[in-house]
Amino acid sequence: MKPFQHAQISAKTYGGVWTDYIEFHNFLDSSKATCAHFKHRFLLHHAEGIEIAVRLFGEQLKNSAEETISTRQILTDHLIEDVGCKISIEDWANGLMPKEDSKFYQFLAKKREQIEADEIKGEKELLNTFNLSDEDISAIKSFLALPLQNSKHPAAILFSHNSFAIFLAEKLLGVALTKNTKDTNRANGNKRFIATREVFERVIFGRMKVIYSPAEIVARTAEIDWMRGKVSEKKRLARTRVD
Repeated sequence: MKPFQHAQISAKTYGGVWTDYIEFHNFLDSSKATCAHFKHRFLLHHAEGIEIAVRLFGEQLKNSAEETISTRQILTDHLIEDVGCKISIEDWANGLMPKEDSKFYQFLAKKREQIEADEIKGEKELLNTFNLSDEDISAIKSFLALPLQNSKHPAAILFSHNSFAIFLAEKLLGVALTKNTKDTNRANGNKRFIATREVFERVIFGRMKVIYSPAEIVARTAEIDWMRGKVSEKKRLARTRVD
């Protein structure tokens, strides 16, 4: 289903016009621009993706009919319309990487173990060279660790360690991060900046020794029917809405 169709359904359900909702649906489907395959959904079509969207757009929307709608509900509807239910990163990870004896699974397991133990060689030194605030360093690490919070599967690291995730981080944290400086004569409020994209590119490459594109991840992973949205319309309509 296309974002326009999702937006039309939202307008029929909650009132107003489709343009009230198109921004939300465009965001959830923005991953298709990086990978023209139904498995592009693994990047944002899950409960954690909804939470990221809520951080970007806020908790509520007032539509053109002056009705206040839950942003989370609109996004959850999109998820149900596409894959039949509200799923999580854990569901995607298990579906994409079911075989523990595969080399890729074992590679990801080793990388996840290193990341969680904070044992990535040279990462502390790299972050120090950026001369960022403790707050910014914490935000960087929190974003990269987001998929690990609710999933124990090794493949969870793929959700935040890929080329699309770098642009997503830029949306959340801004295009530039502030560098600490003792030079009080500099312009721009006596501050220097570094591109958020550069920081994430170097940190992810340092961790993975590669920056996977979504298409490369899709090519290496499995697929099952629910990823395509192969759920009957009766089952779709039977799903309850979130509070």
